[in-house]
Amino acid sequence: MKRRDARIPLMLVFLLLGTGLAARASGGGEGMQSQQSSSLVKHLSAPARPDAPWSPPDLRTFSEALRDEHPSELDPQKEYELAELIDVAERTNPETKVAWARAKEAASAVGLAKSEYYPVLALKAAGSWVNVPVPLPISPNQAGYLSVEAQEAHAVAELEWVLLDFGKRAATVGAARERLLAANLGFNARHLEIVFNVQSAFYKLSTVRGRISVAQAALDSALKVQEAAEEKFKHGLATAPDLALARQQAAQAAFDFEEVNSKERDAQVTLAESIGVLPTSPIQVADFSRLALPTNLEDRVEKVIDRTLEQRPDLLARVAFLREKEAEIRRARAAYFPTLSILGNAGGAYERSQLTLEDHSSAPWVDTKQPIWGVGAVLTWPLFEGGARKRKLEIARSEREAAQHELEDARDKAISQVWRFYTDTKLAIRRLEVAAALVEASEKSYQQTFEGYQHGLSSLVDVLRARRALSSAKYTQLETRSTLLESTAALTFASGDLGPRLLNRTAGTTNTHP
Repeated sequence: MKRRDARIPLMLVFLLLGTGLAARASGGGEGMQSQQSSSLVKHLSAPARPDAPWSPPDLRTFSEALRDEHPSELDPQKEYELAELIDVAERTNPETKVAWARAKEAASAVGLAKSEYYPVLALKAAGSWVNVPVPLPISPNQAGYLSVEAQEAHAVAELEWVLLDFGKRAATVGAARERLLAANLGFNARHLEIVFNVQSAFYKLSTVRGRISVAQAALDSALKVQEAAEEKFKHGLATAPDLALARQQAAQAAFDFEEVNSKERDAQVTLAESIGVLPTSPIQVADFSRLALPTNLEDRVEKVIDRTLEQRPDLLARVAFLREKEAEIRRARAAYFPTLSILGNAGGAYERSQLTLEDHSSAPWVDTKQPIWGVGAVLTWPLFEGGARKRKLEIARSEREAAQHELEDARDKAISQVWRFYTDTKLAIRRLEVAAALVEASEKSYQQTFEGYQHGLSSLVDVLRARRALSSAKYTQLETRSTLLESTAALTFASGDLGPRLLNRTAGTTNTHP
């Protein structure tokens, strides 16, 4: 009889133990890492002295997380175009994965907010074994007692469902949806930023390599002038100061070449960082002189600004953030109103008890098994809480005001950026034609002056001046071309035009021109 009656509590115990073991098994991998971490930090203490470094324990298990390296997706033997580097960056850059995880987190938060609309169903079980003495009056001058020994076990399913909260849950869901929209827009903005960073780094590396080519050409021409001066000096047609000047100019050209050449590695590191690969990964890039240059801007700046306000993801994310704060105000207002909930429970109870008298005589055990249930409604209306609801509403309004001002500031800065990059691009287009004409004229001047020097019609000073003018003209053309490409990329990024092109592209075909 007793063995059969103990089945309910034993079954409940086994059920709870099984649930706990299953939960522990599902997180087994994380549990092992947690045990390793706890073994290291279990006996930690603060540094003993302020004048000496702290001696850490063996942290090699911690460093394993830092050794998780992935093979580079870049082929060291391949020459990459800009569009191909952008495609690699979007796949490998950790910042896109971080933004993606934040967006998924925001999506889960929406589901969490919606869960408040559903009832909460919980299974509760309890058991007890008690012995309670109860005094009994026998006569006016005499008292006795009896003891009640009872065993009981209850198992019930409880339901709680909020039916009315005057918009509090709706405001919570609305705020979560706005956060999701802001996170998705932030994800797109991160992609645009990575693409722009890759473009800028690519153009800077290409500019450095272009400067190396110009410096090499300047060195070659300086050595050519030095050879001509030495030949004329051998025949008595040039003075020693002229020869020394030619050699000094050649040495200066060699120094300029080495100085420019030293900057290539820094530009390569910047490009690797923008892509999201290690700087040790070799990157072969195509000559940017093959890139098509814009010849005009089709739209007026006012139209570009209007398009910026419609599609730039970081600005739209600011709008979503503002609407989130407005939802927070609605939730703070809803806290002034009551909430109505229904409660219910259903289950069963098992109880058995026994009476023991003062003379230690006992009545037989009696037991009962009966269903239990209940239904009710609860109205909760906080009337006074020390002004907490008022302060929460004030905080929500202040956050909304701050978000409004941040939105206006971001909008004004975006308009200024578009205006500046639009102007820079327009000026660079006009300067490029002038720079090309300058290089052509400088080349003719140098060639004619050098030929005149060889025939004794020009001085060495004239030749060196023409050579420096030619190098300066080539640098000007290179910088103008680089400025045009960078300002074009900046305009495309600032206006948000890059976003639709990334969505409508195929792999390796990103068009970055406005």
